[in-house]
Amino acid sequence: MRKALSRWAWGAAAAIAVLHCGVAGAQSHHRAKPVRVPPNTSMTFLKKDGSCVEGRIAKIEPKALTIQSQSGAVTLSRPDLLQASQAGSLVFSARSSWADVEAVHLRLPEAFELRLRSGKVVKGQPLRITADGFVFKRIAWLTTRYAKNQIVTVDYLRVKPDADGFDYFTQTAPALLFFYPESYDRLKNDEGRIPVRLYDAVQKEDDTVLQCPH
Repeated sequence: MRKALSRWAWGAAAAIAVLHCGVAGAQSHHRAKPVRVPPNTSMTFLKKDGSCVEGRIAKIEPKALTIQSQSGAVTLSRPDLLQASQAGSLVFSARSSWADVEAVHLRLPEAFELRLRSGKVVKGQPLRITADGFVFKRIAWLTTRYAKNQIVTVDYLRVKPDADGFDYFTQTAPALLFFYPESYDRLKNDEGRIPVRLYDAVQKEDDTVLQCPH
């Protein structure tokens, strides 16, 4: 059972690594072969033009994803992708949004990771998130507040997506992670979680309400 869970976790890690690391590795390793996965990997992909595609990942290439939707195969280039989610929980986001941070509902063992302007990194489950910052519990009744203007980045450390199809990456994960060493370091040290960057003070903040057209 533990071996199966391990294969599943690394499988999901490889898929998300492609989304989070852009095409830098692809440009240096343009001969990378596409990675194909079997069915049962259903996710929702929101494009920057406002349209959505829902389905399983059929193929992953350095610069694009091919989604098998009910209407057929759809290829999405990474620059066109705004967000990807499963069951309403983000697994990828290309925007900086404090609204997305506030909208997260953590479950064990999920957490937030804050990087402050001082260089300090804070990781854990906050007592509350407000429009102007985070409040974490310290000891007993004591709390610590981190104001939004002190925060450089906020990562959502979420559990791997629930998708049997990611098991296919058990054998191909090492190849994918070879092209994305920075994600490899994060993925192997985050206790089975994936880091989803939701807020970056360097980027222009976009708190527009996003919704797939019906």
